[in-house]
Amino acid sequence: MTVLATLALAAMFGIQNSNFTVNASQSAISYGINAGNEPVQHETSLFKTNVAVQGGTASLSSDTSYTINAKVESARFYDDTIGDLVPYDLLLAWGDMALDDVDSKLDWEQGDRRSQVSGSLGSANSVNLSTSYVIGHVSNDHLIPSTDRIARAMKNIKAGDMVRIDGRLVDIRMSLNDNRVLTVNTSKTRTDQGEGACEIIYVEQLRVNGQSY
Repeated sequence: MTVLATLALAAMFGIQNSNFTVNASQSAISYGINAGNEPVQHETSLFKTNVAVQGGTASLSSDTSYTINAKVESARFYDDTIGDLVPYDLLLAWGDMALDDVDSKLDWEQGDRRSQVSGSLGSANSVNLSTSYVIGHVSNDHLIPSTDRIARAMKNIKAGDMVRIDGRLVDIRMSLNDNRVLTVNTSKTRTDQGEGACEIIYVEQLRVNGQSY
């Protein structure tokens, strides 16, 4: 008998202030990576690949390319059921959320394939950030390395690093030898939160600070 299970990966946001302001003159650029930019997402022809995992095989499918420049707010390694395929989660911020005056005032947490951003922010100068802006500029991303070199680089990523990730948003179907089938689908929008709101990225190119992989 085959047991089919769907994994729901979550990102939650609990910002106390509905609106706050930051200094517009600040920059989210470091090591040549501009975390002020929005992620770039495009439809592509169908991409499929199979990856051997402990106790089975994982099938990845994608019709969407994805590039994100961001600041790492938290990094977490997992050795859970899907950890052999998806070993690392990064909690990322971009736009004004990557500014020091913003992210340093918030609490960034990861655990159990979930993330949470909470806290309150006072006012500064001229840029107004709504709660919807916060939700749209933070993501809990699940990373699948396409090469061993990228996998090794992921081990050293830490909070405060600047990253550029190029790859594909993928859906996963993992067939295990005990007749379990686990499925999890990527988010394709930056405006969601809660269950199913996480991007799953098959990483084809990675830059961490000044080093490319």
